Amino acid sequence: MRIVITRREALDAPDGVSIFVVSLAQALCELGHVVKIVAGCLESQTEYRRRLGPRLDLPILALSRTPLTGPASAAAWLRAKWAIDRFAPDLVIHNEAVPLPLHGTIVQVVHDLEPRHGQLAPLWRAIRRFSAKRSDHVVATTTELRDELVRDLGIPPDQIVVIPKCIDRLAYARPDLSARERAILHAGTLPYKDPGATIRAFGALGDASVGLYVTGPVTGATRDAVNALPLSLRRRVTLVGDADGQTIRRLHGQVRVAAFPTRYTIPVASATVMEAVAAQTPIVGSPRLSRDVLADGVNGLVVNSDPAAMAAAFRAVLNDDPLWAQLCAGAGRIVERFDAFRVARQYIKLVPLGESDALFLADASFD
Repeated sequence: MRIVITRREALDAPDGVSIFVVSLAQALCELGHVVKIVAGCLESQTEYRRRLGPRLDLPILALSRTPLTGPASAAAWLRAKWAIDRFAPDLVIHNEAVPLPLHGTIVQVVHDLEPRHGQLAPLWRAIRRFSAKRSDHVVATTTELRDELVRDLGIPPDQIVVIPKCIDRLAYARPDLSARERAILHAGTLPYKDPGATIRAFGALGDASVGLYVTGPVTGATRDAVNALPLSLRRRVTLVGDADGQTIRRLHGQVRVAAFPTRYTIPVASATVMEAVAAQTPIVGSPRLSRDVLADGVNGLVVNSDPAAMAAAFRAVLNDDPLWAQLCAGAGRIVERFDAFRVARQYIKLVPLGESDALFLADASFD
């Protein structure tokens, strides 16, 4: 089968959508399909490989080396339509709103509903509604997002399919407890990731035998939160910075617990949380994480961002070996939902049987 996966934004952004696109494309290729990725922007092949660490050399059509907006973006996507039509896909998987009139089975994947406020919010809502009407299937990546789509866009629930984001499980080690460091990982320093909450909870934990890793660009707020800790704890904090994909994957399997005090308006399928699940690392996380990726007492503990509450959860996972083993095993069960091959097959099933017989058609070039 010929499959196109689109992303409106830059593919070398190390966010959940890019991780999903690469993981899904790799699985579809390994299942014998011919896959092309079309992205609005790819600023650097080097950064793409460093940040995402793809296992396969995937065919990518980047419309620009710099982010496009307005008429330039519209013109670029019209040119992309010509290239996609030449490829003659059986299945097109759109990520974010790309309402192009294309051939084949069209799937619109909704990863979140932001932005829903401000001057452009009505325009984005209109584009989403238009895209949904032009698509054969609308996919929500979490159950909470499906429910919100029903309210936000007025789409009947039976017209929305829930298919989770996926993860390349082959890229993650899953060491047992004896090989784990007595440490906590916080992934991401954007404001909604709330690294300060994890750092304050680390201070409330007050255990100098425990380390803390924080990945992501080092911000002033993050550094200030670390500097507010006592010296004995400050020395135990490693600000990793903008690490490459392989380093982040290694850290997920290196630590004993991953912290996610994330503040989402609508719970979405966080790729960083899924990375922890793939490494079978227990999670201490916010109630704002999707219940699809964090189940209290199954693969982690759900707590609010109060330092004392988070510290108590850290203490439990760090010091109670049977609890750690229980949560690790739960993560092993939950990650099955996000396996890239399983998710790829769910997308293939969206194509009518009569259109999915041409699995081994000759490849076509975008040239």
